[in-house]
Amino acid sequence: MVQSKGWDWENANQSAWLKPTEDSYYLSQVWKEKGYSKLLDLGTGLGRHAVHFAKNGFDVSAVDISDYGIRHLISWAENEKLPIKAVTGDMLHLPYPDKEFDCVFAYHVVSHSDTQGVEMIISEIERVLKRDGEIFLSFCSKESIDFQEAQGDRIDGNTVIYQKEPEVGVPHFYADLADIIKLLHNFSITKVRHTEYCSLDLHNRHKRMYYYVNAVYSPIG
Repeated sequence: MVQSKGWDWENANQSAWLKPTEDSYYLSQVWKEKGYSKLLDLGTGLGRHAVHFAKNGFDVSAVDISDYGIRHLISWAENEKLPIKAVTGDMLHLPYPDKEFDCVFAYHVVSHSDTQGVEMIISEIERVLKRDGEIFLSFCSKESIDFQEAQGDRIDGNTVIYQKEPEVGVPHFYADLADIIKLLHNFSITKVRHTEYCSLDLHNRHKRMYYYVNAVYSPIG
């Protein structure tokens, strides 16, 4: 299994990673209506979603492997007077007790490992999530050009180790729908969205696709 590796935030363009995504706006309302309170922002990065959910009344914990990202979030939360509990940690071994959270938000996070690592990450999410709790997570799609043309070192049939900045050495796990169903066999999948992102340059199209998945933790037994 490859070692987890965080983003080099100090040398990355941070502006795009400071604004919450549309999905976080939607889920902050839906999860609030369902009475969820304790939320884990898994792989928080610089903290944009942790801050958003905290502003919407959630009891937020946030974890990331990057010390720089966690320090950034702690400073941001202090400035906003938000009681976010942010810690440095590895998603393969989450620093939380069993059944701690009502919901887990993981945007472009769990794919940063190989196949064995992703299986362990899903297991850890199951451990810290309450029964009937919900997850939102994304997967890189096997229909993406980066996977089909393997722009990097390809391993285990599903994973590419990137060789481009700012993610040199960062593994990316790619999935199709069958992979997702297998990984989330202890969940009831409620929604799957398969989205393509492309530039407007029709002569140099770089196809990137992702799966976005909503699911409820409903293990048998």
